[in-house]
Amino acid sequence: MDVPAALRALAARFGSAAGTVVAGLGLHRPMTGEELAPYRAASPWPVVNHDPDACVHLGEAGGHPAWIHPILAAADLVIAVGVVELHQYAGFSGGHKAAAVGCGGRATLASLHTRALVCHPDVQVGRLEGNPFRRGVDALGELAGCRFALQALPDGRWVAGPPRAALSAAADALQPWEETDTIASSVLLRVPRAKAANVYQASRAATYLALSPRPPLADGARLVLDAACPEGAGDGDGERAFAALMASVPPPWSELLTGPVPRGAGLQRAYMIARLAQRYALIVAGCEQPAALRALGIEATSEAAEAIAGPGALEITAPFERLPQRSG
Repeated sequence: MDVPAALRALAARFGSAAGTVVAGLGLHRPMTGEELAPYRAASPWPVVNHDPDACVHLGEAGGHPAWIHPILAAADLVIAVGVVELHQYAGFSGGHKAAAVGCGGRATLASLHTRALVCHPDVQVGRLEGNPFRRGVDALGELAGCRFALQALPDGRWVAGPPRAALSAAADALQPWEETDTIASSVLLRVPRAKAANVYQASRAATYLALSPRPPLADGARLVLDAACPEGAGDGDGERAFAALMASVPPPWSELLTGPVPRGAGLQRAYMIARLAQRYALIVAGCEQPAALRALGIEATSEAAEAIAGPGALEITAPFERLPQRSG
């Protein structure tokens, strides 16, 4: 997303008003000064990183404890800014998620990402209506005062308005499914650079497809991620919790889906990979840190993804925007 363009647009509308830009991180690592520099250059307001341990308690919403960044809690108006794309649990990113998750406290994130909730049959990529995870996110965002959303679609279009309505319109415009009669035994997923920094993020491309409503995959299909993963598993608190859980159980990690597991945000990514591994094989290719991924039980290689996937592989170039689905 072109965040500086969004901030310039907001500055033109609200430039005389006092405000702060909070980079919504959830439990991911803080953005560096270099990464924040373009935002600060475009913003008339201070730009700060979210801190999940510096939140205030607003009560309860949607069955979850509501802990939110204090700047949002004190604001007269909260505006969500972000990109709309497919999301494993919320159906689509966007809307209230920027406030509820991006700027949520540790207890809120842990409550939203329990195994029981993220593995609920109605919690599914591409689904908004009847999705209990999205229902909780919307309730938390409304309690946090999120009243407006400025959102970007991958093709450069923008959608703005009340968060629920704007997200619904953006999701309809995204049209994320493409029907196919092909049943693939090998898939090459091109992970965009912004999502390829670590396997925590990059693996979403594979689980989005594997756990979509009608994946066009043969049993045992190989899902090959073209992702460099220079950060290995990832550097944030959530990524470290995910890595520790993955490393504690041998693949295909079946006991993560049935046995007792610790609570906490970040662990949900391990559950999704375990669900994928019950039917399919995950391989990360073109990887800069294959040993770090192998330590988690994930097959990884520095070899080119094309060579691993093979010449007949189904290629998916934008797995966070559009996915093939089995016809009918």
